[in-house]
Amino acid sequence: MSEKQQSLYNWNYEDTKDRGTLWYMIALSVAIWLIIWGFFTRQYWMSIVVMLIVWFFFYVENNSEDTVSVDITDLGIRVQDMFYDYSRIWSFSLIYSWDQAFYLRLHLKKRGIGTVNLHIDNTIASDIRQILPNYTEEQAQQEVSFIEKILHMLKL
Repeated sequence: MSEKQQSLYNWNYEDTKDRGTLWYMIALSVAIWLIIWGFFTRQYWMSIVVMLIVWFFFYVENNSEDTVSVDITDLGIRVQDMFYDYSRIWSFSLIYSWDQAFYLRLHLKKRGIGTVNLHIDNTIASDIRQILPNYTEEQAQQEVSFIEKILHMLKL
């Protein structure tokens, strides 16, 4: 952090997926079945895409850190080695599942991957709600979507 930046709030969270052996056996079986089925039905591109997706998830899982550190400063938000200055952030929203804070969602002024989800709890949510509106716009509180609940349940 440069000398000009003032840290306003920071926290760390664990970003590990507690997947057991059974999860990996089922996922690998499904992937192998899709690859074989793709070859038997002459859908070679589907088999290649499945192999690339499996490789991508394997690569990301083995090369990502278990603990993510977040630092909110007066110039922007640092997530691990990435720094998002406030001019690159369109807005933010707090995502809840029932009454439990789940994510701080940053909406970026960027095409492609336009959102960043950061795990939070109710204490962090109330603290950052006091800080971030001074720097960027807050969107209305949102609930976790059905797809996000399924992805969380499947540990993806």
